[in-house]
Amino acid sequence: MIPQHQQEFLDTLDFAPPEAYRSYLFSAESNYEFGGAYLIEADELLQFNTDYQAAENYPGYFLIGSDGGGEAFAIEKATGNFVQTPFIGHDEETSNVVGRTWSEFLEFLQAEYA
Repeated sequence: MIPQHQQEFLDTLDFAPPEAYRSYLFSAESNYEFGGAYLIEADELLQFNTDYQAAENYPGYFLIGSDGGGEAFAIEKATGNFVQTPFIGHDEETSNVVGRTWSEFLEFLQAEYA
């Protein structure tokens, strides 16, 4: 994604994603898939959140991927934590913090989906 589009993308969000995640997202290597788990590329993130009606179904979260089954990966907007939560039946009680930083989140993905 070219820098101008990067800023336009960020301007559409109602939170600031963690810096390390933004660096990954806007890099040429922003296609992560491992053992069925995958992260959505920058160009598709807004549509992904629209398709899942994230504003209504996951208030306070921004969806960034899936485990390939019934779980979503998201960023908790208020904290910047990376969470795993059910696509169906999400509420505050079902969100599981799987990384407080981008590095911790990647470690979780590698440990769980290797």
